[in-house]
Amino acid sequence: MVLKPGESTVIESSVFMMHEGMDGPHDFAVHLKTNDPNNPDLVVHVLSNWIP
Repeated sequence: MVLKPGESTVIESSVFMMHEGMDGPHDFAVHLKTNDPNNPDLVVHVLSNWIP
């Protein structure tokens, strides 16, 4: 996917697998590879709080 300057998009993911024993807060780092020379690896943090 290529976005032009000023464009935006929504990225959906279901790869965060939670299982028993992982209750509580979590911070997942998602690395987005870009062609921006100033930010070639953009890190987006996904915060969750799993309640069993």
